[in-house]
Parts: sequence; structure tokens; C-alpha cells
Amino acid sequence: MGFQIRKDARRWFKYLEKDYDLLFDPYYWCLTAGFASGHRDSVKSDEVDDFVEYFPGDYKSQGRLLVGLLIHAELRRLAIDLKERDAVYKVIKEIVDPESPSYMSLDGIKRMNAYAHGGFDVLSEELEERPRSMETFVRSYAKIVSKLYQDRSQK
Repeated sequence: MGFQIRKDARRWFKYLEKDYDLLFDPYYWCLTAGFASGHRDSVKSDEVDDFVEYFPGDYKSQGRLLVGLLIHAELRRLAIDLKERDAVYKVIKEIVDPESPSYMSLDGIKRMNAYAHGGFDVLSEELEERPRSMETFVRSYAKIVSKLYQDRSQK
């Protein structure tokens, strides 16, 4: 199992395809919205496309950072304080696999995909219509993600 993008997300980002090089780009947009909101979603296997098992292109150098953000999101979701060392190490052990091309265990990849799927839900709800130009999308996306982080940090 690798990174998965929802088929409806691929269709939703269809008009931006000419503006990005990697399918990981819309995955990343969804993922950060999922992290920002804390929203996760599970999707049936016939509703997703597996597209890569590692962090591609420019994301390769940022892969460990994304895994760290996943750990942070999971600790927050599970309400685990960083002072609870045993609980923190348990979560890290469940997510991280340094031998894997993605630096994550199968469970870690499933969790990351769940945030990406949930992030798509959030983006598609927040934007009135699917994006038709990269310039408009990036401005709206930045506002949405910023608002999601602010709203979540006030809780």
C-alpha cells in the first residue's frame, strides 16, 4: 500500500492538472487541510487510486517533516501530552518505519491517507466550486488552511 488519492479528488482538481507536475501535489493540499482541521476519513479501496509508495520529487526532502506532522496530528487527536513519554513512543513506533521508502509503517501510511481523505472533504466543503485556476485556488487554499489552524488552536 502506498499513498492514495480519492478518485473524486482527482476529478475535483482536474482543471489544475496542467499546473502541477506530480499527483502528490493535490494529495499534499488535501493532507495539509486534513492536518490543519484534524479531520480524517476512511474511503473504500475502490474509491481511491494508489499512486506512489514513497515521497516523490521535491517532497522526498520533506518526507520526514510530513511524517513528523502526522505524528503531531495523531498525538493531538489522541490527546497525548508530550510529557507522556511512553504513550508518545508508542504512537511513533506505530507510525514510523525507517526502513520503508516513505519512512512509515503500513499503519502510518493508512493514517496519513486518512488525513488526506478528510482534508479533501474539508476543501470541497469550504470552496464553493472546484478550482479552475491555480492562482485562485492557491489564494483560497492559503486562507482556508490558515483559518483551520486558527480555529483548531483555539479549541
